[in-house]
Amino acid sequence: MPLTPEEEKRLREQIRKELEERERRIQESKQREEQSRQRQIEERIRQKIKEEEEERFFQGRGYVKYINHKGEVEWLTPEEVEKRQGRRRTKKTSSRYRKRKKRKIIQWAINGVMVMVALMVFWTLLKYNPIKREKAYGSILVETNVPGAQIYLNGAEKPIFSPDTIPHLAVGKNYFISVYKEGFSSWPPMQRITVKKNEVAVANFQLKHSAKFVRVRLKSNEADFQLFVDGLPFARQGNVVEIPSGYHIITAVKPGYLTDPPYHRLLLDGDDTVELQLRFEQQEEVGYLQVTNNRSTSYIYLNDRITGIKTNRGYFPVKPGVYEVRVRENGFQPLPEVEVVTISPGERRLLTFHMKTESQFDTLQIISQIPGSTIILDGHWLPFVTPAVDIPVSKGDHYINLMLGSQVLHESDLLVDASHLQTKKLELKF
Repeated sequence: MPLTPEEEKRLREQIRKELEERERRIQESKQREEQSRQRQIEERIRQKIKEEEEERFFQGRGYVKYINHKGEVEWLTPEEVEKRQGRRRTKKTSSRYRKRKKRKIIQWAINGVMVMVALMVFWTLLKYNPIKREKAYGSILVETNVPGAQIYLNGAEKPIFSPDTIPHLAVGKNYFISVYKEGFSSWPPMQRITVKKNEVAVANFQLKHSAKFVRVRLKSNEADFQLFVDGLPFARQGNVVEIPSGYHIITAVKPGYLTDPPYHRLLLDGDDTVELQLRFEQQEEVGYLQVTNNRSTSYIYLNDRITGIKTNRGYFPVKPGVYEVRVRENGFQPLPEVEVVTISPGERRLLTFHMKTESQFDTLQIISQIPGSTIILDGHWLPFVTPAVDIPVSKGDHYINLMLGSQVLHESDLLVDASHLQTKKLELKF
């Protein structure tokens, strides 16, 4: 039975009220989360200031920091510290103690004699053994006409790039060598190399461009700016650039200005020209931040939001305020894990992280409400779609997001500590 105009009007009003109420709840939830995060940051700063002032106060009066047996900090005079460190428990001598000590000495002597005898027997066998076998090793030099290709040994990724040498390989075995570089195809696809003793075998690959390029037209209210593609500076001439097809993060930087939005995530495909709007807003008060580490492939995150810029790329403008700064890259552990900084107007802050290679890996299962979504891990696009199993992730926390077509499913990347997931299953509600 069709609805009357009055019923249709009431239904529309009811739906509109429900949507408005839902929007209100979402906004309140975001405000509460932001307030909670700001309180935590402020509490950390207060605690840090308290510790610094306490240390300055006591050291100015000649006290020394001392960690007691409970792990607590005490401020003592140098005499009290020396007295505590020199304190020793006295042992009461007894006949039982002397007998026990005598038995221990005898046992140590017997053990020492046995060790000496074993070493002499081993040395004799080693010296007069008629069969001496030396382990022989060789190496493989991997070269490409375009440097910077990832090297694979027997299908396993090595943490080195061409041109480089794979050392300490057992001789007489066949090794399968291949290389990979985004946007290139290699010929031959794979080479079988037999390693000989004390020789360096050479595996040479020819790389050719295979990526399809997409024309991107930049529309901006400012002319002079630095363009970043996938966190790296991108040279341009004019407002039309050619970028390889695929997933990319595009950011623009200009001193004294902030962009809105700060970055663009694009999935480029097709022959048509893509138009990208870059809007710069001049700021009266702006600070500058530079983040460095021992690698150049780690994305920078400010307050759990990706900047679109990788480390070691110079200063970039930020709005004055308090920031939690992180750098993340799968396969590496950052030290420290996070830096909390306050950036004032006109200030230039330099932060340094160290990326330690992480050998411990685990696998993660990722499930989303919309199947077929591609996975973005620490800002890098992965060739997997949900539901996905056996996603290799290193120890520690990571930033995860999903993308369906050219649409990012969550406004900010989620910080997830995979090691605390008991079932190794991550169910995303988007």
